[in-house]
Amino acid sequence: MTNGQLLAEAWNFQPAVIFGSAALFFAYLWVVRFRMNRKTALFGSGVLFMLLTLIGPLDFLGDNYLFSAHMMEHILLYLAVPPLLLLGLPPAPVRSLLSIEIAAKAERFLRKPTIGWLVAVGAMWFWHLPVLYNAALKHEGIHAVEHLSLLLTGTIFFWPIFTPLQSHRLSPVIGAVYIFTAMSANMILGILLTFSPVGYYPSYLRSSDGTGIFRLIRTVWKLDPQSDLNLGGMVMWIIGGLLYFASLMAVISRLYRNPEEWETEEKGFGNAKPQ
Repeated sequence: MTNGQLLAEAWNFQPAVIFGSAALFFAYLWVVRFRMNRKTALFGSGVLFMLLTLIGPLDFLGDNYLFSAHMMEHILLYLAVPPLLLLGLPPAPVRSLLSIEIAAKAERFLRKPTIGWLVAVGAMWFWHLPVLYNAALKHEGIHAVEHLSLLLTGTIFFWPIFTPLQSHRLSPVIGAVYIFTAMSANMILGILLTFSPVGYYPSYLRSSDGTGIFRLIRTVWKLDPQSDLNLGGMVMWIIGGLLYFASLMAVISRLYRNPEEWETEEKGFGNAKPQ
């Protein structure tokens, strides 16, 4: 097995994932009346990124061989895909949806920063408990729920930051605190994973399966189970931190575009502006 062969063969063309991604993008195009612009490109990039993450070599390696690949998959689904999807949403369809009372009530509840923070950070920690992580590797249904929950909770987390409705966004100051504290919690999880005993995730302790992939990983990539676990923790810690930091910079940049927001009176840990 070579690197080229792995990249060519390690694909899992799951019909549900492919159909779901296509349906999501088609629904978006229908809502925006098939207009092609910057927002369409952002949303389409998010859908494509999600699709490639879920059916490509990263998913194949994470499911069967490498803890570090699985960590990268989780980070992308949680911290990269949701911002792209949200940045691609135009305001008008969102306003129309929120004219429905039940949708408006749900949105008001979920965009509370304490709710978004606890739901999203809690999901990331929850799914990396060894008993749940190992169960997800063994049972495809649990694995699907894991990935869907990371996408959903990541979207809930980033909604108060990147919602197309500016009046529903957190102020830059509160938004910066919101992201920084979540980034800190993610880094703590990454550090704990980096220095965890390898036996916590026994699915990756195998050394052969007859395909030649383990030989590639062990002899060419120089990754044994312990170094793979260490690398996975650093992916969570460093790559995750960089993606959080990118969102943090986006929020802080609003202070320079709209310096009057410094003067917005904040009462508690709430939204910057009224509805």
